Amino acid sequence: MEHYGRYDVIVVGAGVSGVCAAVAASRQGASCLLLEGSGLLGGLLSGGRLNRPNGIVQPGVHQELLRRARTYGGAKDEPQRWPWGTYSGMFDPEVMQRVIIDVIEESNIAVLLTAQFTYVIRTDDSIPGVFFHTKRGLGLAEANTTIDSSGDADVAALAGAKFAMGLASNTLQPITNYFRILNVDIHAVMQDCIANQDDLMNLFPDDGAERTAKEYALSFFANGFTKRISKAQSEGFNWIVPRDSIVIKGGMMEGEINLNATRFHGNALDPKVRTRASIELRKQAYCVYDFLKQYVAGFENSVLYDIAPTLGVRETRRIEGDYTLTEHDVLNEARFDDAIGLSNCPVDIHQPDGHKLIMASVKSGYGIPFRTLLPKDINGMIVAGRCISADSIAFSSVRNTPACALTAEAAGVAAALAAAQKSSVRQVSVPEIQSLLRERGIVLGTSHADKVLAA
Repeated sequence: MEHYGRYDVIVVGAGVSGVCAAVAASRQGASCLLLEGSGLLGGLLSGGRLNRPNGIVQPGVHQELLRRARTYGGAKDEPQRWPWGTYSGMFDPEVMQRVIIDVIEESNIAVLLTAQFTYVIRTDDSIPGVFFHTKRGLGLAEANTTIDSSGDADVAALAGAKFAMGLASNTLQPITNYFRILNVDIHAVMQDCIANQDDLMNLFPDDGAERTAKEYALSFFANGFTKRISKAQSEGFNWIVPRDSIVIKGGMMEGEINLNATRFHGNALDPKVRTRASIELRKQAYCVYDFLKQYVAGFENSVLYDIAPTLGVRETRRIEGDYTLTEHDVLNEARFDDAIGLSNCPVDIHQPDGHKLIMASVKSGYGIPFRTLLPKDINGMIVAGRCISADSIAFSSVRNTPACALTAEAAGVAAALAAAQKSSVRQVSVPEIQSLLRERGIVLGTSHADKVLAA
């Protein structure tokens, strides 16, 4: 076994939550090790090609990443407003990977990629270390506090935390896989969309103004094509995707389209299911591409360029925390004394047993309580990201990246304070955490006077 050192904070998982948590902790003065099982930093933001925040990105690390991406021409400020909420804009995943690397290195964070977390050391009062596997075998690192940003609550579950999965029927929102098509005539696609708006749920921009292909980059968005999918099926097209709509988004290059159109039902914690999903989702991507070339103008000369290497896993474990965020909280603009961020991310449900996508507004947003980050009866660790404590409907909002980033920023600050005070994150003063978050410009959600505006 190889010992990789002792740190103030270990962060397990280097998706958006892990990156934001590690940077937040480091900037608060903590030494930090960031562990990631894959070879990528950024998770869905980079390897998953999830190129649009589903909500407003608040100040903090996440907003800084977007701001830096804009300096490379890889993101847009232009907000998009929909009946269920306002989004901060789109970005290019590879540019996002670039700026994540910049910020991680500037923050002096130790990074270990292709290091698969395997087990946790637990005592009554702390989580003094974690085990992981690398190409050199078993590794161990120690820390005052461990942040579980695995998305799947891997650390919390192995530490003995209670958790929930799915709805009452024990079903999970489906897995997806983004992909990218090049050489698309986006002007022709827009004209097709305008002529067939009754076949769309959403279209942006929808003012009908003439634009160049360059102006559609990182802006164009359309969701629908349901009638044409049905028509294609009636004509014998072999539509193998278990959903009845396609989401297409303009990429950074002229003629680039990013797609969210695939769906696989199953538990991503099961390696056999995950393997099957990886294969089936690629087959679905080929099917969607063939459909677009045949039934939507502008795709005739297009090329299927790549399929994201990182699967879009929407739902697995959610911890049982000191407080569980509820559907009522999310839909009724709840405020909490211990809130660490105001989220306007919509309720976004891909039906576990159906073909539909359900979106619902959370209006002015809701505060995320710090207590949702603390696994019940577990000391020495904190969670960040989509595995925080929430019921199935509230989860459908907090799983979105802007909310994940808020929980991560708070987790990183709390873990750094705990290390400085040689205490547990449970012993850190919540008002002290909130004060530091306010200094970073984050709107907390403690009062109904709190409002979040687009960047």
